Amino acid sequence: MKSSQPLYLSLYENFKKQIIEGQYQANDKFPSKRQLSKHLSISHTTIEHAYQLLNDEGFIHSKPRSGFFVSDIEALPVIHRHSNKLSENEDSNNLDNEQHRYKYSFSLAEIDSESFPMRIFRKYAKDVYEDNQIALLRRGKRQGEYALRQQIAHYLFNSRGVTSHPNQIIIGSSTSQLLDMITNLLKEDEFIIEDPSYPPIKQVLDKKRMKYLQVPVEKNGIQIDPVLNSKKNVLYITPSHQFPTGYVTNLKKRTQLINWSHQEANRYIIEDDYDSEFRYFGKPIPALQSLDTKEKVIYISTFSKSLYPSCRIAYIVLPKSLMHKFNKRKYKEGNTVPVHIQHMVARFMASGSFERHLNKMRKIYRNKLNYILSRLNKYNKQIQIDGALTGMHFTLTVINGLTLNQCMENAKKNNLKLEIYNYEDDLQKYPKFILGFGGIKQSELENHVNALIETLIK
Repeated sequence: MKSSQPLYLSLYENFKKQIIEGQYQANDKFPSKRQLSKHLSISHTTIEHAYQLLNDEGFIHSKPRSGFFVSDIEALPVIHRHSNKLSENEDSNNLDNEQHRYKYSFSLAEIDSESFPMRIFRKYAKDVYEDNQIALLRRGKRQGEYALRQQIAHYLFNSRGVTSHPNQIIIGSSTSQLLDMITNLLKEDEFIIEDPSYPPIKQVLDKKRMKYLQVPVEKNGIQIDPVLNSKKNVLYITPSHQFPTGYVTNLKKRTQLINWSHQEANRYIIEDDYDSEFRYFGKPIPALQSLDTKEKVIYISTFSKSLYPSCRIAYIVLPKSLMHKFNKRKYKEGNTVPVHIQHMVARFMASGSFERHLNKMRKIYRNKLNYILSRLNKYNKQIQIDGALTGMHFTLTVINGLTLNQCMENAKKNNLKLEIYNYEDDLQKYPKFILGFGGIKQSELENHVNALIETLIK
């Protein structure tokens, strides 16, 4: 501890920082002065001075004959420390702690976990371990377990009109992992992606230094002319609920894109259908893949929204030509999804429980969305809502003159965490936010909307 200040002050500062950052929790026992003196090879008096300062300021408190204990951390003042880089040992737990400081949050990543049929899912977990104990110990299939791929093929045909064989389906642990695999298959090609775009595709392409063109998205989907006029041959889109705008690509544009892909042998469309299960108004729009007669669409989706985020199961349907190319590859990554999880989900789907769960969740999410919109529609001269037809998020633009800084200051006062939509040049003139509603408890929905209104409405 080399410092120009007294040693006991340096020790005090270090302990104080650790308590504020959450490395110590309320009522954790502090090291004894004797132990710490021996461990750090510093005097007992130095430690005593440091502990006394912490005690005086309320960071710790003493219990007779027991030692010192950390005070209630939630009651401590929050001290914001800014740094240009993360320390080597810092991890995402700090981000989790930051999020938990907010009382209200319209998070994009959360689902309604209270409504998940845990008892039924637990039954299939028990059945899997009773019936397939030996199989669970073996290395799983490289493409994923056949039982799950079979259930996915049935589900996609019945719900989205997607035609596939289980042998065309590959299971992975995330959209990013599968996009990485797809770009390995198409590494000689150049991409077109949406602007704004779903972060995983841009991250994968940037990491691999692959060339791509960004094409703006309109309210009825990606602009067609730049796609048709481009010489690039792979298009990545999120047509059923574009991220982050929430816009839905209409049937005319879908047909134009399919026709574009049919004109050249090496043209493909990657259709990311990440939360298509949840459409609340109007008739479902068919998946692009269901319109394709020449197998030019690579279909990708995930169970993160339809089941739960920690499930870590995503999947792709490859056209037969690319499946053949995949099978010929000498080096292929092994499957990263635990075998037992795959069998549990397969049984959940085969029993009809998955479909019943989706039907139930559509009603729950529709009711949440309807409540939010009914409250916000009263202020349609102050805010503008887009992308609320489907999915589990929508965008909100503030048009009443409040600046972004004012909105964020109001949010802080109301203990509300807002996700800034940071894709537009005029963000400072018209602040825009992405609001996820899936994870908000029904009992807390009113207070969340109250906080939102108090933050953004004049």
